[in-house]
Amino acid sequence: MPLSIVIADDDPEFRMIVRYLLASVFDDMALVGEAADGAEALALVLRERPDVLVTDLVMPRLNGIQLTHRVREAWPDTKIILMSSYPDDAYRMMASSSGADAFVNKQVIHSSLVSAIRDLTGRRLSSGSGPYPGSAGTSSSPGAPPN
Repeated sequence: MPLSIVIADDDPEFRMIVRYLLASVFDDMALVGEAADGAEALALVLRERPDVLVTDLVMPRLNGIQLTHRVREAWPDTKIILMSSYPDDAYRMMASSSGADAFVNKQVIHSSLVSAIRDLTGRRLSSGSGPYPGSAGTSSSPGAPPN
């Protein structure tokens, strides 16, 4: 069964970067939804019950902390990775105290998101070259998706 993932970020370009990063690495993954705000993300999580939620810390309609609390109440088995482009330790502390499973700085997401997912799920996920969605793409540069 593929690892199911929901991505939540109010920046559509950043969601695309995460989508291509994950697709270029994981064969055994299904992106089951994307959300532009916390309320939309919560609805997706409640409907899809993903294995992993990758969410921005600062979003409209429910920020990442509020979203984390609500997901923990409703679906506690979902692993939650909070992301932020703010390097301050205060944001890392907020993420830690929210109940999220991991914090990833967006400035180093290329090197840290995949390992965070592997660590949290305890699953050995293989790389491959199948088409997206659900399997890896051929792009090795998530910032420059193929046309």
